[in-house]
Amino acid sequence: TLKISYCCTPSIKSTIDGHNKTQLKDTTERVASCNCRDKSKCPLDGDCRQSGLVYQATVQSQEQATDGIAKDVTENYVGLTDTEFKQRLANHKQSFTKSSLKNATELSKYVWSLKDKNIDHNITWKVIDKAQSYSNKTKKCNLCTLEKYYIICHQEKATLNQQCGLINSCRHSSKFLLANHPT
Repeated sequence: TLKISYCCTPSIKSTIDGHNKTQLKDTTERVASCNCRDKSKCPLDGDCRQSGLVYQATVQSQEQATDGIAKDVTENYVGLTDTEFKQRLANHKQSFTKSSLKNATELSKYVWSLKDKNIDHNITWKVIDKAQSYSNKTKKCNLCTLEKYYIICHQEKATLNQQCGLINSCRHSSKFLLANHPT
């Protein structure tokens, strides 16, 4: 065993202790909840840097009915993100603008169908719930389970989601596979 005498090097011990204390702090204390340039335009009212959440996108539009009268249409989509919501939102926005990604999600398919018909739409975002993603100890992903719960049990919150997507396996467990780590 290696013994370190702390009487001669108190500064090293205090440096290591300080480093460990910093590393063990809860990361939510160090990360700002929002870094939007214009806080009034934050998609989640100042909490866009949250992670591990189930969110809802509400798409509002006015579509012409067959009788020529415009009617308000509201569709909802439930999604999840293990990363920061802001990063997930950037991926959604990219799928709304790049035609190669228009089939990425049911939400992007719907937005592209509105764009193809030249129908103006507005998308609002909100957090429905929070959960931990896949745990290697429990072998469960509470985040995926929670998203499936909202799609099945609260169908009014997920009118765009397809039920066939519920059989997909958890994509968060792959980060624990040895094959996915560089050697």
